[in-house]
Amino acid sequence: MVQATSLVLAAAAIGTVAAIPGGNSTTPLAKRAVTPNSTGTNNGYYYSWWSDGSGTATYTMGSGGQFAVTWQNSGNFVGGKGWATGTTNRVVSYSGSFNSPGNGYLTLYGWTRNALIEYYIVDSYGTYNPCQGGQKKGTVNTDGGTYDICLSTRTNQPSIDGTSTFQQYWSVRQSKRVGGTITVANHVNAWAAQGMRLGSSHSYQVLACEGYQSSGSCSINVGGSTSGGGQTTQPPQQTTTTRPTTTNGGGNTGNCSAKYGQCGGQGWAGATCCQSGSTCRASNQWYSQCL
Repeated sequence: MVQATSLVLAAAAIGTVAAIPGGNSTTPLAKRAVTPNSTGTNNGYYYSWWSDGSGTATYTMGSGGQFAVTWQNSGNFVGGKGWATGTTNRVVSYSGSFNSPGNGYLTLYGWTRNALIEYYIVDSYGTYNPCQGGQKKGTVNTDGGTYDICLSTRTNQPSIDGTSTFQQYWSVRQSKRVGGTITVANHVNAWAAQGMRLGSSHSYQVLACEGYQSSGSCSINVGGSTSGGGQTTQPPQQTTTTRPTTTNGGGNTGNCSAKYGQCGGQGWAGATCCQSGSTCRASNQWYSQCL
């Protein structure tokens, strides 16, 4: 564990990767002063910092769950604090500041394996909304706001398992904010209702700042969680999802969920019946599925 109350990371092995938020600029970026890539533990929290090494980007950490990033004409980077192992049941609280007049995100960020999925719950962003480059799947109302649900695919791109093809799951808040709580289960259930299921094995999960060919700054303090790293424990909040209308086997529009769709669970406001050939079965108190 790092004991210093404030730290600029020393060089270490590359442990994380991030997808380019948006755009495919061909403008070359010169290597300048960038905090070396590293992962580890700091004041009881897991931290992760990755950069492509271009532009200027400095990542520092303070006491508890505090971290800050400043960047100038950066390449692609992502850094934050959270947990070495993600979970679908975590409720994260955070506060701080986020200033990204260019391309950047303030997001809860993580990966799963089996299947390999990169996921984002974006509370604020700069000039680029990541749903612009993805397939809109629906919305979810949770934690006092509405998030757009989007799906995109990365082909032969860097991942936690090397160069791979994988999907990205997005929840992007329509009304930007900096600070509050993020109820992960509500997003995971809403994704699953659209056929977007996370993998069975979680890698890390961090509250992060990300930027791409931009300048900006953020200073964030990660607070409570239902599982590790903080003191605040909160139950999952009610959530409402919307999704495209399905069609039954006879070709008529129906109100029941299609096979493998969600059909129940605490806070679920969608259909509670299943189309012909499947039955609604409860996986846990938060999620029932047509099987």
